[in-house]
Amino acid sequence: MRARAKLKRPPIGRGLMLGAVMLSASCAMQGGSETERSICRELRADLPSYSRQDTAQTLEEGARFQLVFAGVCG
Repeated sequence: MRARAKLKRPPIGRGLMLGAVMLSASCAMQGGSETERSICRELRADLPSYSRQDTAQTLEEGARFQLVFAGVCG
């Protein structure tokens, strides 16, 4: 019987979590119109959370979402 090779997942860095918190805080501090603030509120509600069970794909999708959030909400 063959032993199954363990796949090594990249660790979820504290920096990634800190980045999400900083992004949501910067969105709240931005000026702008009520429409822009409303968009940021809606996007902030959808910011990804991470767990040890995340795959490389879900981590990439979360990172892309955070880039969009940063672009929209600054």
